[in-house]
Amino acid sequence: MKTPFKLLTLGIAGACLLTAGIPDSLASAEPSSANAPVQAVPISAAVQQDAVKVSAKPVQEKTALYSADLSIPVIEGLKDKKYQDQLNDILERHAMKDLELLKKQAENDAADAKKSGYEFRPYEVTVTYKVKAGGGAADAGLFSIAVTTYTYTGGAHGLPRTDTYNVLNQDTAKRIELKDLFGADYKQTIDKHIKDEIAKHPDDYFKDGFEGIDDTQSFYIHQGSAVIVFGPYEIAPYAAGMPEFTIPLPNQAQTPGGRTQKLIVNGSELSTVDAAVYTDAKGTVTVPLRIVAEALGYELKWNAEQQAVELHKGAQWTVVRTGKDEYVINKMAPVSLGIAPAINSEGKMYVPLAFFSDILKADVKSEAGTITIR
Repeated sequence: MKTPFKLLTLGIAGACLLTAGIPDSLASAEPSSANAPVQAVPISAAVQQDAVKVSAKPVQEKTALYSADLSIPVIEGLKDKKYQDQLNDILERHAMKDLELLKKQAENDAADAKKSGYEFRPYEVTVTYKVKAGGGAADAGLFSIAVTTYTYTGGAHGLPRTDTYNVLNQDTAKRIELKDLFGADYKQTIDKHIKDEIAKHPDDYFKDGFEGIDDTQSFYIHQGSAVIVFGPYEIAPYAAGMPEFTIPLPNQAQTPGGRTQKLIVNGSELSTVDAAVYTDAKGTVTVPLRIVAEALGYELKWNAEQQAVELHKGAQWTVVRTGKDEYVINKMAPVSLGIAPAINSEGKMYVPLAFFSDILKADVKSEAGTITIR
């Protein structure tokens, strides 16, 4: 099946950002970490070996009129280097533009305050970021980052704004839109989900505040779902923050990596959030190691020194090492499966599906979008 993607390049998006500000489709909120699954394998420095790397470029300033504390993300490791350079340029320009606007406003408002004889409280701006999907094999090439800008310009509180960037990390990188994930009827699908969720807690939202998403709706990709986000006061009071609505990616609308929906292990269907299955461009299927192996009765132990996971069940023992296409069973010569284990941005190690059939000798079948392992 061909992936139904007709995506905008960053060149178009970048032009919009630099001339007219970031479109709403790139704005989103920080995701809640309360529901993040706990990993049984204690990975102390969980990084995906082929993931996109993001570091912070700090900018700090403080005067009598304003203070600034910016952590501007700098992206490394995208396959499309031209796209990467454009994106980094946009991220820095946007952060610095916010700073310059705040400085100018602080100067003007401080002058007005002095003229009118009232106290001026210094303004503030901060920039932080968080990676939602790492862009490597374990995330099916999906890279998603949220950049949050908080500004205070007087009053009881400041206002946050979170811009997100969702990218398909391939030789020619492309921006991902909701219609690419949910198909032509994406608005109807998403609107219904949000209305159903609002109906559960109507007092938390403005009456008739949500009329439907627009063409540039804010969202990010996280753990096999699209998270739809709204700004403060957009559909709810300030106390609600930036409301979010998590919608699992649908069966019929595959992700850019060709995500398979169902995974059944020993007769039990695993959660598509905790056990998302991906297929890369070469057709290699990868699945999360821990949740599948434990469902098959294996005990897992993390070896921090070797960056490896040891699996044990009765007399059977095997080890998989992050970033190495060398799968060992019962201390025999390592076997290559064509792809190395990788750890995604959530700290989950992914291995090829063939690991369970060829190494652990489980019965593995894949039919009509459903994978069964026994």
